[in-house]
Amino acid sequence: MPVEHFIIMPPEVRANVQTIFARGQELGRNPHAFSKVGDSISLTSHYFARFDQHRYNLGLYERLQPTIDFYDGSFERFGLAVRIGLHAWIAFRPGLADPDQCEPGEHMVECEFRRHNPSVLLIRLGTNDTAEGDAYEKAIRFAIKYSIENGVIPVLVTKSDRFEGDDRHNVTLRALAAEYAVPLWDFDVVAGTLPDRGLSGDTVHLTMYGVNDFTDPATLSFGYPLSDLTGLMMLDAIRQTIEGKVEE
Repeated sequence: MPVEHFIIMPPEVRANVQTIFARGQELGRNPHAFSKVGDSISLTSHYFARFDQHRYNLGLYERLQPTIDFYDGSFERFGLAVRIGLHAWIAFRPGLADPDQCEPGEHMVECEFRRHNPSVLLIRLGTNDTAEGDAYEKAIRFAIKYSIENGVIPVLVTKSDRFEGDDRHNVTLRALAAEYAVPLWDFDVVAGTLPDRGLSGDTVHLTMYGVNDFTDPATLSFGYPLSDLTGLMMLDAIRQTIEGKVEE
């Protein structure tokens, strides 16, 4: 599958990424740090951590090694905006952040920005947002605007589950990514190539594998390793964009 089918970074998005990044540098953002906001899909050592733990073999994807080096230290970090059962709107509600590490009036993402100072935010939310209405769309819209205002590049991540009963959240993510010209990591597209969409028996969480050995074809038949690889491709596209190395 061509990378551009799931790493959505057309020219207008790349230009906006450069603009947001420049704003972030004025605000003192760390170009080598990224943060996560998410639920139990993100709160697991099977998500990204192996790149910091050196438990991987890139094989044919060796070209991605500079991106692992560039964002060293963020892969294994869970951060203050990841929580089991997290609803999208909860992540941005003041006063619900960790009271031991956050200020009384901060929301989870605000606290994470202050503590980790990222230049990129991976927004992986929606599984727990099963209610009808537009609360999810409003929360993601706020997430995008808040990130941009704070000089942090928001990356929207589609999901492989259909826990809300249909595919409406992914439709929302794709539409908002286009509206705001921000990066879209369309994981749902590649998950569709896996057995059971890369989901475990609960039809929510991704399937797991022992190591990220991408020289072993079996590795990419599991949800989390495929998520890690495609997520790394997303970060690589952002890194190259902010360094001005993207080939037309």
